[in-house]
This record gives sequence, structure tokens and C-alpha cells, in this order.
Amino acid sequence: METRPDSPDEPMVARDATYYRAPDALRERIRASIAAAGFETPAPARVRPRARWWGWMGGAAAMAAAAALSWNMVLMQVANREDDVLAREVTAAHVRSLMLASHLNDVASTDQHTVKPWFEGKIDFAPRVEELSSCGFPLIGGRLDYLDGRAVAAMTYRRRLHVVNLFEWPSARETRDVQLMSINGYSIARWSDHGLQYWAVSDVADADLREFARCLHGT
Repeated sequence: METRPDSPDEPMVARDATYYRAPDALRERIRASIAAAGFETPAPARVRPRARWWGWMGGAAAMAAAAALSWNMVLMQVANREDDVLAREVTAAHVRSLMLASHLNDVASTDQHTVKPWFEGKIDFAPRVEELSSCGFPLIGGRLDYLDGRAVAAMTYRRRLHVVNLFEWPSARETRDVQLMSINGYSIARWSDHGLQYWAVSDVADADLREFARCLHGT
């Protein structure tokens, strides 16, 4: 037991009270009881800035991922719109070629060795010309056409009473899988291979046009 010295400024109760120092064991039991009740000592201040830093980094990463996803979706939508416009151009070119017999071929021949050399000096690439009679698509000729803002090669084939126009021009896109679509009753197939883009269009069934594409590039 210890006593405190008198002070003229302290109240009488505080001045005359007797003070006892709590044993260390009692202090430890009190601290343990407080901890068990869930009243934890606050984390040191130096830890909190780090937690805020990682929280900010996580939020920034999430925002960057969302922005990248949105941008990719925009690019896909733009590409889809461009393909749709081009598909309509291809269909229009096919219809024009059928309006007059003179519009269909600039060089009329079933011989690929006659058709392919005809394009030399007329376009800035070497088109692929295949004879597909064994698949039921005999070659009937070729011509120059204009699509996607440039001169392109157009090869013409026949499927029974139907004409298939195959348009070719250089492209950096590689899409070997054949994509099928339909516009105004015309079937369209598109794919890319070895630096060339191919668009085939006809009024044949989708299955026939897919067979045509398979015969042409062996997929």
C-alpha cells in the first residue's frame, strides 16, 4: 500500500484516498478478458497505409481490365460492321456479273493455265486459280472486279445451273475457318489463307458453298 502526498489543490476525497497498485497477474487477466471479448488493440498506423496501397492497386487493375475488355468489344463490333458492309459489296458484285453474259468473264476458259496468266500485269498480286471439276465445280473463267477500295480477281465456277463467284485479294487477316452468312437469299463464304482473302458467293445452298470452300483449300 502506498499513500500520495497532500496537495492543497486536490479535493478532500482525492487527497485522503488510499491507492493500491494492481498485481501484475490481475493486469494480465484483465487484458486476456478484453481480448476474448473481441476488443482488439488497433493495428499499428504503419500497417494501414500498406493496406490502402494494395486496395488502390487492386482497384486500378480492375479498372484497367474493364477498359481493355470494353476496347476489345468495340474492335469486334467495328470488324463485324466492316464485314457486313463488305458482304453486301460482294453480293452486289455477284448480281452485277449475272445481269449480262459479257459482265461475267473477261477471260472465258475452263483451263486454269489460261485464266491465271491473264491477270498478270492487271493486278498487284498473283491470284489462286484452281480447276475444281472433280468436286463438281468446273472453272468457267475470270475477270477483274472492284471491292473494298481496290482491284480484285474474280474467278467464276459453275454448280449445275448456278454460278459461283470467287473474289480474291491480299489480306493480312488469317481466318482459315470458313465463315458462312446469307444476304437476300445469297449464300456467302469467307476465309483467309496464305496472305489472300477469299469471298465466295452464289445462290446455291450453304452446304454446297461450304463444299466449294473445302475443295479449294482442303479443309
